[in-house]
Amino acid sequence: MEHSDKTARQLVIEHPARQDWKLVEGGAKPEETTSSFLRFRVNVAPAATEHLSIEERHPDVQQVELDNLDEKEVSVWMESDSLTPAARQTLQQAISHVLEQKNRVAQLESQVSTRQHEVDSINKDQSRLRENMKALKGSSEEKALLQRYTRQLDQQEDRLSALQTEVADLNTRKEKADDELTQIVQTIILDESF
Repeated sequence: MEHSDKTARQLVIEHPARQDWKLVEGGAKPEETTSSFLRFRVNVAPAATEHLSIEERHPDVQQVELDNLDEKEVSVWMESDSLTPAARQTLQQAISHVLEQKNRVAQLESQVSTRQHEVDSINKDQSRLRENMKALKGSSEEKALLQRYTRQLDQQEDRLSALQTEVADLNTRKEKADDELTQIVQTIILDESF
């Protein structure tokens, strides 16, 4: 605003008031606000130039399912210019907590899978032993081999029983870890208002 008059002037600048747009903190403050306009008063000295800078932000809303993020997506978020340092720190802590819990769930899933694989292997071996026992009927080695196969079957049954207990315990722990992950994600609130 250039003023070539010899007397000081006071100008009123009307800026449209836009829905969901907010003035940036620390910037120019309106003297009046209506439903349609923000009014700024600017004093201009004689034969002087004044500048009025009005900075606004429009808050964007983004929803991200934190329990589906991987580490690559996390790094993209952390490098985003749209986050304040405080929001970046809060988000980093939240995501770190989510990733730790996801790793716990994955470890439990892996342990269940390993145990289940062992159960399947024992079941397959037991089928083989039973077939061998049927084939021994009437052979000279029948008694010795039957005792050996029976001992193997007994040992495998004991192991199967232990594995079933372990799998049930691991599944319970995994369900609890899944519930904890859900609770962690649901309690994270990141509100960046401008």
